Amino acid sequence: MAGSSSHHIRNICVFGGSNPGKEKEFLESTNHLGQVLAERKIHLVYGGGSLGLMGGVNSCIFRR
Repeated sequence: MAGSSSHHIRNICVFGGSNPGKEKEFLESTNHLGQVLAERKIHLVYGGGSLGLMGGVNSCIFRR
């Protein structure tokens, strides 16, 4: 890759279901994503509530 870029992601839009799914790994993955976004101070843009997979991402962001 030619040159160096200093672009940083500041906001990210995540879409997920209001159901946690049948596999526990789905919810664990959304929780992990929420933790990473919070640690990197990336704002979450979403239209979901506190249920299911969207809730998994949401809960980690707002716990901090």
